[in-house]
Amino acid sequence: AVSAETAGFFTQAHNAAGVTFAFGAGVQALEGEAGRVARVRLADGSAIDADLVLVGIGVVPNQDLAEAAGLAVGDGIHADPFLATSDPAISALGDCARVPSRFADGQPVRIESVQNAVDQGRCLAARLTGRPVAYAAVPWFWSDQGPHKLQIAGLTRPDDASVVRPTEGGLSVFRFRDGHQSGVETVDRPADHMAARRILGLGLPLTPEAAADPARDLKALVKGA
Repeated sequence: AVSAETAGFFTQAHNAAGVTFAFGAGVQALEGEAGRVARVRLADGSAIDADLVLVGIGVVPNQDLAEAAGLAVGDGIHADPFLATSDPAISALGDCARVPSRFADGQPVRIESVQNAVDQGRCLAARLTGRPVAYAAVPWFWSDQGPHKLQIAGLTRPDDASVVRPTEGGLSVFRFRDGHQSGVETVDRPADHMAARRILGLGLPLTPEAAADPARDLKALVKGA
């Protein structure tokens, strides 16, 4: 979900808070005593004592009703840039909607975030009131990790290049694909996040060299546009 640089930041932060990671470890079984979980048995035979287990298994879009109605589905309800489904009288939005995005090179994507659902709601309301505009909001996300706030804008890929902008405290990682900015990840750097999000939304040119130069005022670039 994030670059190696951002992942490394949070690995160190959580380690410092007493968290132990077991990367690449498969879970074989949950073992219990007296009706309660007691340990997690790993694939290598070792065990971790536990009195609480939190399981993150991902999500499956709820598309059953749309499929029963004869709409085009497949890992979500297919919709066009105006959020209309294969039946133009029916629209879809939110986590279950698969919509083309300019931030995914025009490919349809499902975006699982509160802000995406809110922005798509505004887009759909505009179309229903006679002011149709294709959905083009910048995808952005956030996560509070202990005392740190992670903010992300754009849709990046694991092989996108990373450029770290020198900062005093926190972290700002700008991501690039084929020389063009694809996203940004910041930790405790809200000003960098907001500027980079605006740059993405406006489609302004930002070079890796400019992103890496702390003397370059990103807000001035936005104001100039």
